[in-house]
Amino acid sequence: MDMQNVKVEDGSLFVGENERAEDFIQTGNLRGAAAVLVGVVEKDPKNWRAFNNMGIIAWNQRVWEDAYTSFLHACELKPDYTDGLINLFDAAIKLKRVQKALPVFKKALALDPENEEIKAIVESIEQQGDEIYSSKRALVVGVHNPLIEEAHTLLEEGQLNQAMTKYIEINDVEGPNAEVFSGLGIISFYQKRYKDAFTLFFESIKLNPMDTDSYLNFLDAAKECGNEEAARKLYEHNCREFPELRQIEEEFEDIASGKKENLKIN
Repeated sequence: MDMQNVKVEDGSLFVGENERAEDFIQTGNLRGAAAVLVGVVEKDPKNWRAFNNMGIIAWNQRVWEDAYTSFLHACELKPDYTDGLINLFDAAIKLKRVQKALPVFKKALALDPENEEIKAIVESIEQQGDEIYSSKRALVVGVHNPLIEEAHTLLEEGQLNQAMTKYIEINDVEGPNAEVFSGLGIISFYQKRYKDAFTLFFESIKLNPMDTDSYLNFLDAAKECGNEEAARKLYEHNCREFPELRQIEEEFEDIASGKKENLKIN
């Protein structure tokens, strides 16, 4: 074994391979990343960093069960692994399993009582109970809904009418949902019904004011129907309550400079 590839201080082997996989993930080459990581775990079945990276790949592919399982295994291999624990927390919210995962977080906190990030996770689970699934964190992460995933898949495949029917059905059966309004807004945008798209993205933002993608879609629609200033005002108003939205501030500043560039709608 090449000892230059061993990170002694934290016990993680195959650092170079993990870093290469992480670079692939950053550039969207998930297949390349997966191939590297499979090689790592074949050589080192206890490589917690590799399992965490596998979880990230599954998360990016919206394979939530696999993501949860990979993050959980990473944390079982290294119980005080902060990055893995944070990822596990997000996956547990996504699948409504925070109570099931709580013992993992408590074990980590017992090992590292001064870890503020893990302490905050444990406190939020214990104090919020089921309300955690409507918290700010949950608004960012989202909660898995198989019907909405089905509608999203139809949309990604370009089956706009089928996707629209599915979104409307979900809204009728389950009530108003931010992801449904966003999906319908994207369909309207593709169909060049920009005012409808603007209204639908606005409804999505009202239900989930933490979703930055909805603001970017909202701004795209606003640019097409001349409502840029209204979009900017809503964004600025919500930033006062949710400072996390400042991460997309540059996009709204472009309004003042007259820049107009449609963003990619996922």
